[in-house]
Amino acid sequence: MDLNDENKAHLQWSDNPQTLTDLLNENTLPIVAKVYTETLPAESGNPGSFDIYQPLLIYKEITGKKVYAKIVQDDVLLSANRHEDDGHIIVVPTSYKGWFRLADDEDKPLTSIANIARIMPLKFLSSKLVSGYVYIREQGKSECFHHKVEIQPGVFYVKNIYEDFVRYTQGKIIKRKLLRCLECYLDDETEVLLPFDSQGLFYLIEVKPSTSKHVNIDNVAFVYNISDMITAGLTTDVVIQLVHGRPPKKSCGFTSKIKVCDLIKDKTIVACTLNKEKRLLELPLSPYPLFVKAHNDTELLISNQVFSQAVLYMEMVADNYANEMKVRYNYAVNNNTNKTEEVIVEEEEEEEEEDVKPETEVDAKYNGFETASRDNTFGSADDVFEDESLDTEIETTKL
Repeated sequence: MDLNDENKAHLQWSDNPQTLTDLLNENTLPIVAKVYTETLPAESGNPGSFDIYQPLLIYKEITGKKVYAKIVQDDVLLSANRHEDDGHIIVVPTSYKGWFRLADDEDKPLTSIANIARIMPLKFLSSKLVSGYVYIREQGKSECFHHKVEIQPGVFYVKNIYEDFVRYTQGKIIKRKLLRCLECYLDDETEVLLPFDSQGLFYLIEVKPSTSKHVNIDNVAFVYNISDMITAGLTTDVVIQLVHGRPPKKSCGFTSKIKVCDLIKDKTIVACTLNKEKRLLELPLSPYPLFVKAHNDTELLISNQVFSQAVLYMEMVADNYANEMKVRYNYAVNNNTNKTEEVIVEEEEEEEEEDVKPETEVDAKYNGFETASRDNTFGSADDVFEDESLDTEIETTKL
C-alpha cells in the first residue's frame, strides 16, 4: 500500500521542530517524522526526484565505528606501490560482512584444497566457486547421499581430513567413489567435502597456534574483516582491497581497492519512506536539518496498514541495510579535529558529478550517502577446475 493523500491527512504534525537527537531523547522508536519545511530552502521539484520533506518512519538507532575511504584507481604509469584515488567516498561499517587484504602485500592465494589441507587452518575464504560435495539429509528417505555441486564463494570452517568412499548423486545417477577430502562446514552449518584436487583461489583467515613449523605460511595471502583490521591498528592512507563481499550498489567506479581516509565512531538513525517504493535512509544525529514529529504516530503505527507494514518491512531489512557498504558524496575531513561533516544519508542516484564547494551549514544538509544492496560478490566464477581423478598424495609444491 502507498502513502496517499488520505493517509497523509491522518497525520497530525507537531509545531515544535527538533533535532533528531532531541526526538530520540523524548520518544521511543519507531516514530513518524519529517523534515521541518522551513529548515531547508524550497527546491523546484524534478519528476522522480527524492522528496526530502515526505513523512519518514524513524526506525532504529545504530551506534558503531565506520571506515571512510576513497576509491582507488590503479594507473599503469605509476609504480606498483602507488595509487590514484578518484574522489568517491566509500563508507564501511565494522559490521560489514566482507573480507579484505592489504593491497600492497603480494597477492599469493592458495590454488588447491590439497595445499589448504597441508596447513589445516581453522577457517579460510574461497573467492570463487569450488567443486565439492554437500551432505543433505532428505526427509522420507532412509539413505543419505552427498550431492556434487559447485559451492558458492564464502568462508569455510575446517573440521578434519576425510578419506573414504563417498556416495553422491549427480543428476539422477548415484555414484560411489574413493576420495580424499577436506571436511568443512559453512556459516549455516552445512557440512561439505572438498576434494584435494579441487582448484580455486583460497585465502587464509585464521590458523591454529600449533600450525607445524615445517609449513611455511609467511608468503600465503590472508584476508581480514574490517573490524579485525581496525583492532590490528588500521590507519589512514592504507590501501585495502575487497576480496569477497557485496560492493556498493550505486555506480561509482568501484575497483575493489579503497584508501582509508578516516576512522570514526558515530550514531545514526535508520529510516525509510512510507510510499510503495520504500527507500532506506541513514540519518546522522546532527543539528541540521530539524524535524517535526507526528502527534498520533503511535496509534497509526498500530491501526493503519500503511504504517504497520512499514514497521514490518524495517524489521526485515534495517539491520542488513545498516551493515552495508555505501557511497557518500561531498565528504570532507577536518584535519584539525579528525571529525567528519555530518550529513543526511539517502538513496538518490546522481545524474552527474557536481563541483564540490566549501560547505556552509546549509550546504551540509544536502550531502548524502547512497545505499548498497547487491546479490553478486567480488570474484568471478570463471576458470573453475573439475577433475574426477583421485589424488593419493597431498601436493608438495612450495607455497
